[in-house]
Amino acid sequence: MIAITRDPIDIMALNVSALHPDCGAVASFSGTVRNSHKGRAVRQLAYDAYEPMARAELERAVADCLAAWPDLRKVQVVHRFGRMNIGESSIYITVSSPHRPEAFAALRFMIERIKKDVPIWKKEYYEDGESGWLHPEDGRSPDHLTARALDASGAP
Repeated sequence: MIAITRDPIDIMALNVSALHPDCGAVASFSGTVRNSHKGRAVRQLAYDAYEPMARAELERAVADCLAAWPDLRKVQVVHRFGRMNIGESSIYITVSSPHRPEAFAALRFMIERIKKDVPIWKKEYYEDGESGWLHPEDGRSPDHLTARALDASGAP
């Protein structure tokens, strides 16, 4: 299950949905908005993306995860876009597996893959001003999205 939303993530519903009778391990990860970054006080964060491309990359990450760990029963990913306050979850992932080593490995794979490959940009709102839009993993600006979208479409 993959979802992109602008509403608060219903973590409790995802935890219940992750349960599976074949699974002794349900691992979860919540990426939450923290109150500081690199020594600067943060008031809010905002995430944005080109949603069709973000959804396609999320689907690819889940498919690769399931291929690498075929015993997994469920993988759920919900990413929130828009403005978020301190303590709110921007991403929530669950992985259901018969055994915990695979659940932990798959969960780590998912968050690392999402941060690396999914075209999502973050803006931090500091107490003393705001940042520009940045890709959370490597600092790319949204201009990178245009080039990547053109590459994917086959346009010249």
